[in-house]
Amino acid sequence: MTWRFKSRYQHRALIDMTPLIDLAFSLLIFFMISYNASQGMLSSIIVNLPSAVQTGSHRQGDVVVSITERNEIFINEKKIAEDKLLNELKTVKETLKDGAVIIRGDKKSNYETMVRVMDDLNRAGIPKFILSTVKGR
Repeated sequence: MTWRFKSRYQHRALIDMTPLIDLAFSLLIFFMISYNASQGMLSSIIVNLPSAVQTGSHRQGDVVVSITERNEIFINEKKIAEDKLLNELKTVKETLKDGAVIIRGDKKSNYETMVRVMDDLNRAGIPKFILSTVKGR
């Protein structure tokens, strides 16, 4: 019969997860507080806006017209064909009241498409529109 003795100097390695969890929650709280929710959330349509030295702010409830890189036109997330744009803008005019239309044009979009949208805004009776840019340069 053999006796087995355990050494009292032999320890099991234990990993304490408490500091790791504390660090993870601290980072989560930091990023939640520092994140600006209104940053770029004017529309979910992905548009690379051109940069400008001065930029303004927008009001909630404004109508957003987005022009993508492929010259697709969206009014408040809804894709509009170019030939139906004027009629759609006339219906938007009835609900707009005193607000302005924000035009978010991609920097690689066609200049002619931008001019067509601004021309249709004027013909629909919406003279106030804003060209959206990103602060930079």
